[in-house]
Amino acid sequence: DEGLTPTFAPETTVAGEDVGATSTAAPTTEVIVLGGTDAVSPDATVPRTAGPPTIEATVTDPEGDATASPIDPAPPWADLVGARLIRSGTGFELRIALGGGDAPESTDEDHTMNVASFYDVDGDGDIDYEIWANVASGGWGATYFDNGPGQGGFGKGAGVTVTTEGGDVVLRFPSGHLGDAERFRWSVASEWGRYEALGTPAMVRDDAPDDDQAVAFPPS
Repeated sequence: DEGLTPTFAPETTVAGEDVGATSTAAPTTEVIVLGGTDAVSPDATVPRTAGPPTIEATVTDPEGDATASPIDPAPPWADLVGARLIRSGTGFELRIALGGGDAPESTDEDHTMNVASFYDVDGDGDIDYEIWANVASGGWGATYFDNGPGQGGFGKGAGVTVTTEGGDVVLRFPSGHLGDAERFRWSVASEWGRYEALGTPAMVRDDAPDDDQAVAFPPS
């Protein structure tokens, strides 16, 4: 859905060094937890073994700022209220928080919701990868888009698992889905409404951060 896909401001360079684009998004946080064991040898000559660090970036979004539908009222969970992207040695976990504190397991046969995440890995402002979750009457499914020379996938072929935990929609996927990029920019967006209204202003829409802004990963 091109109506959801953002275009980020291109990153800038100073003296040939990539310094990234500034953002007025909610402050991000970084959490690094070393893995491995705390055990050391009796003479303390063997250092503690550390596994890959876990790194986290977050964004918050005001509750109640989703667009309204002229067709029918939206449920509370049609509104985005934040997201957390966590990288560990096993890949990525993206937790997208929905309004109302209770993410649905399914929806009725007339309505659907897309929850999408977007990734710019080269700083040019264009989206390189997209990972979507969709809820329908049969539950949640996922789609993976590689907007470069690679291939995406749908459903089981997406290589993405989707679950719900409380008010969160949780997507888990391998780092290869983002080209194994060490740093990038990302955002999330959503749309809820009737199937016949997909791609039109009649859908209830929200994005985080607002106004096609981006969140840096790792946080700067």
